[in-house]
Amino acid sequence: MNRDEKDIVAGAAHVLIFGNSEGETTTPIKAEQLLFPRRHEDRADDLWTLWNVVQENAIKGGLHGVGHDDLGRPRRVKSRAVSGIDQDIKLNKALWLLGERMAQLKAGR
Repeated sequence: MNRDEKDIVAGAAHVLIFGNSEGETTTPIKAEQLLFPRRHEDRADDLWTLWNVVQENAIKGGLHGVGHDDLGRPRRVKSRAVSGIDQDIKLNKALWLLGERMAQLKAGR
């Protein structure tokens, strides 16, 4: 997958994970952080390896960012792991659909 395709997947997953009902995100955690593999073996450029990396980062949490509090002071934030079964299933279904649609686009359907 090229960089633009990876950015599209990361951006869509970012909205799924951190977006509100209008699809807006206010987290200081960047979409690109979802693309960082946790293991050396996950550095391949194919769709399903990318999907697994994004899914693992979404489900396990632990992504760091620096936001600001109400007074404008910097504060560190860290994404939480998905622990609820309903939330886990909903997120996994949405990510799976995203992966399937990207595969269809790549196949030219």
